[in-house]
Amino acid sequence: MSVITRTDGTYIPVREARSTTGTLAALNAEVVLALSGDNAALIQLSAAAAVTMTVSFEGSTDGGVNYFPVIAIPYAATVGTLPVLSQPMIAEAFSAVIPFRVYALAVGQLSNIRIRASAWTSGSAFISIRSGPEQELHPTLFNRTSTLCVTATGAAAAAVTATLPAVAGLRHYIDNITITRSATAALTAAAAPVLVTTTNLPGTPAFTFGADTGGIGVDKTVTFDAGGTGLAASAIGTNTTIVCPVYTGVIWRVNVIYRLGL
Repeated sequence: MSVITRTDGTYIPVREARSTTGTLAALNAEVVLALSGDNAALIQLSAAAAVTMTVSFEGSTDGGVNYFPVIAIPYAATVGTLPVLSQPMIAEAFSAVIPFRVYALAVGQLSNIRIRASAWTSGSAFISIRSGPEQELHPTLFNRTSTLCVTATGAAAAAVTATLPAVAGLRHYIDNITITRSATAALTAAAAPVLVTTTNLPGTPAFTFGADTGGIGVDKTVTFDAGGTGLAASAIGTNTTIVCPVYTGVIWRVNVIYRLGL
């Protein structure tokens, strides 16, 4: 190993990577890695036989006294039902599969990270954790890509609701909502506007479609773009909905592009 010095001959401190290994083979079994100025970490999970357990990703800022969920992003995966790469998670459940996973985590400002068998029935998983000051291996660890989309289409003159399903411990981040009103009959103007409403979004935004005159086959689209950061849902672990009301002579179509996060 070489030694780095300044021009005046004094030593330059260099943070080195650190690592640990262990096994998850019982309820609440854990593998913990103490951190010191580390920026990113990789966790590798593998098993030689079938396992039935849930593994949770957790971090601490007080030296491992208290832990809280942290986001892990699948980087590599083989065998079994594969998670969506680039989709954040705080836990993953395995059932009668032989898994191999690599997860990327941002760990800056944490004192410890751990992977824990938060639920366990059978089997044994080998865990390897490695951290260091280097740049994150996963390209979207901070600039997270939208990985989920919900589409809902109604029938003529029928209400339709687009539902973003709840994910335990995570909230929805909305990037884009597109609502299209397609006329299946000639529309008659009315004084009261038609409102598409939402739930579990801050401020409970609503989108206005004027009750205007329209010909058969004519579409009207309203788009909501939340920009690069996205609009965070109000509550964690809760459905988020976009609700289109009954509108005579209209078919609704809703597309929602979103991500998951804490």
